Amino acid sequence: MRCLIVEDDATCRRLLQLYLSDYADCVVASDGQEAVSAFAEALDAAEPYDLVCLDVMMPRTDGHAALASIRRMESDHGIGGLDAVKVIMTTALDDSGSILGAFRTGCEAYLIKPIRKDSLLEEMQNLGLFAASG
Repeated sequence: MRCLIVEDDATCRRLLQLYLSDYADCVVASDGQEAVSAFAEALDAAEPYDLVCLDVMMPRTDGHAALASIRRMESDHGIGGLDAVKVIMTTALDDSGSILGAFRTGCEAYLIKPIRKDSLLEEMQNLGLFAASG
């Protein structure tokens, strides 16, 4: 599995890498512009990501704008439905407007910080990224 971790906070980035390293090859981006570039490069190389963990509040390009760009790129490449990348928004924002906005932009899951490993893995399992163990 390939995962793009998009997070402007270095501690959160390292934590997500630690949580995901047993399950995915992880690439990191520190803002939305880097994320969009990394996503485009992966599509052009025919090595798309399976999962994007995307922070909402970031400098330069926020998570909502980055996700809109990612979905546009997928559409331009004829990728959609179940073939589209799974996106988990990660944020400290827990108000209904932020949550609804994220889902309208096209995420599949929304986790409130601080992110717990068990919650992240449960969402990944719910999204069909791996089967339940045991």
